[in-house]
Amino acid sequence: MKQILIATHGKMASGIRYTAELIVGELAKITTIDAYVTPEDNVEKQFEEYFSAHREDRIFVFTDLMGGSVNQKLLRYAQQENVTLITGTNLPVLMQIMLADEDVEVEEIRQYIEDARQELQLVEIGKKEEEKPEKAKVEEESVQETFENSTAKITALRVDDRLIHGQVAMTWTKQLRVQGIVVANDAAAGDNTQKMALKMAVPAGIKVLIKPVDEAIRVLNNPKASSMRILVLTRTVTDALKIRKQVGEIEFLNIGNAGRFDGVDVSEKQILSPTIMLTDEEVKSLRELVEMNPKTCMQQVPNDEQKMVKDVLDKWN
Repeated sequence: MKQILIATHGKMASGIRYTAELIVGELAKITTIDAYVTPEDNVEKQFEEYFSAHREDRIFVFTDLMGGSVNQKLLRYAQQENVTLITGTNLPVLMQIMLADEDVEVEEIRQYIEDARQELQLVEIGKKEEEKPEKAKVEEESVQETFENSTAKITALRVDDRLIHGQVAMTWTKQLRVQGIVVANDAAAGDNTQKMALKMAVPAGIKVLIKPVDEAIRVLNNPKASSMRILVLTRTVTDALKIRKQVGEIEFLNIGNAGRFDGVDVSEKQILSPTIMLTDEEVKSLRELVEMNPKTCMQQVPNDEQKMVKDVLDKWN
């Protein structure tokens, strides 16, 4: 069985665990040791008890500093065949191990570490002349285009009012074996700062396009798109319905988070779940979406229970 031990100076261990599980869910058995929080902490004894209890398990150990005393005390355990020690831990590499199989190879772990290093960046928002919003160009080029008889095929369409964030970047891309992400949102496509932030959230090796909805539909109907595993993200059910009507086939349609940040008072909405709050008009669009894709589901992360939207809506009748 896969076990993860996070051991750090102070309370970093429990903090990083909380954040990782918030993003990807409780995908692995994790133990944390917050070392030296009190003078009475006997770290050596805690380590000895932990490794004695997990002799038969595959153990991944995460520490904070290469030269720190916590890491030094764990070096002798790292000599065991069932133990892999990773130091200088950051959130991306921890989540990759949480998502990985028990038999993950050393070369794969090296790649996880290399990918995680790319997440450490200085964010500089330059004062260059802003690009003209793409929306105007799209209206000139493709406003008359329709794809009602589309034969295009895409892997997944997800409604998520945060678009690209940890749950999408670290769990859904892996679950769906995504090669590319298309964000279909007019506001995001016209905001260079938001576009930059969204692109930074995408895992290495995955291509991303951020387009107004109409332009995204045009991209998805390009024959090249059907040859890739693409995840399409929209903020609203209304936009998802518009895309669905003009894309021939969608393997997986998911409502993750919707209606929390649109400025409409919650008293004017129907609460389908703690993260899905829709106006009457949006519920109408959702019903139409379910008619087209009966297996449309509600699910935040892959290991959550999958609820059929049809069943939830039927309870409102």
